[in-house]
Amino acid sequence: MRSPHLKRGDRPPPRKKACQSCTKSKVRCDLERPVCSRCKSLGRPCEYPSNPPVSVPPTEPNYTTRERSIERTPVLSILGTPGLGQTSGMPIAVPYGLETPIWSPPIHPRRQVIRSGRELDLRNIDLVPSGNAEDIRDRWLRPYILPPLGRDEVPKAYHPFTLQYISMTLSTYPRSMLKDGDVPPIVHRLQVGRQMPPAMANCYSLVRMWEQAAAGSEALVVDTVEKEMERLANETPSLYDIDLLAAFQAYLIYSIMLYLSPLAGSPAITDKVMITLMEMAFRTARNGLFCAAEISHTRPSWESWIVAAAKRRTIFTMYLFCSVYNADRMLPNFIADEVKGVFAPEAKSLWEATDRETWEREYDRHLLSWEDGMLEISELWRSAETGTPQRRERIGRWLRTVDEFGMTMFGVTTHVHGC
Repeated sequence: MRSPHLKRGDRPPPRKKACQSCTKSKVRCDLERPVCSRCKSLGRPCEYPSNPPVSVPPTEPNYTTRERSIERTPVLSILGTPGLGQTSGMPIAVPYGLETPIWSPPIHPRRQVIRSGRELDLRNIDLVPSGNAEDIRDRWLRPYILPPLGRDEVPKAYHPFTLQYISMTLSTYPRSMLKDGDVPPIVHRLQVGRQMPPAMANCYSLVRMWEQAAAGSEALVVDTVEKEMERLANETPSLYDIDLLAAFQAYLIYSIMLYLSPLAGSPAITDKVMITLMEMAFRTARNGLFCAAEISHTRPSWESWIVAAAKRRTIFTMYLFCSVYNADRMLPNFIADEVKGVFAPEAKSLWEATDRETWEREYDRHLLSWEDGMLEISELWRSAETGTPQRRERIGRWLRTVDEFGMTMFGVTTHVHGC
């Protein structure tokens, strides 16, 4: 007699041989006769097809039965909200924890396995420490020092429509976290996995609460987000870049929500919040915005590049948000000289690669395309080279490869500086 339970790693039986009750319910049948275990436990009649068709071997990767069930089952968080991409009911009160993530998203097993056989380890990276991270931290002072000390600098002039473009674009970033598998363009997809830092896990849940808050629950949602922001601002900085980055990204997303998509009773974004953002940017940048291999124009490890590229995108986004905030308060905005040599967002094929071999192949092509040096963000600013054939050729080469985030950066800089 066949055992009623499959051993771990065994291939589940073909579904078309299952009893009619299990087939209708789309669950695995253990094929026990005359009554399968599931029908027996539920007290249901158990009938098998008289002539079961020949089964076709599955074409998908052979992950375990448990992983298959995870893929099919919506994940319920302790917030009482269903898995990503579904509508939620009224949020319920949750304990406010400092260490345990509120939510962990459903992750496709193929995102966890790197085809070369090496697990993805975002804590094992090789970056070059930054020598001017303090300038990012102190950027909040610049609108109050006219002109900046030691420099004769003219503030950037933003057209109201450019500010509207930035605001509308940034407001989509939190909402992109509502759909299953989606991430805002400052978060790499492989940051969202089984080892996701608590700051990022909490951010996914709180964004859902914010964007789908039921009438009457706004005060609860606002209070929970405020407490999480306070925790992130006051917690002891992690030793790992990926944790520092996750905290910075989460705080930035909360700030964007509060400012651009406020709920009833939402607190106003203040200078204190902006100063905290720049402090977090400093912590993130201090350990480096470049991989060691990028400096020597060679291919870095995939892990190092993911962290460095996500850092750069997050800091650029903070600067865009800061520009809107300052303009709304009639404060001047200045060129971000402290990030002058930072690379512009790289190719879409690099950012969206889902396995190591693909990324390494694309990065080798990337190196060949940029033998004359990677495009730096400052090449999109106004300078003596603006409009020259050489500069336009480099910008055009870059534009042919970028994703939506790169196009956003180009759109803003072109409106302000020309090209």
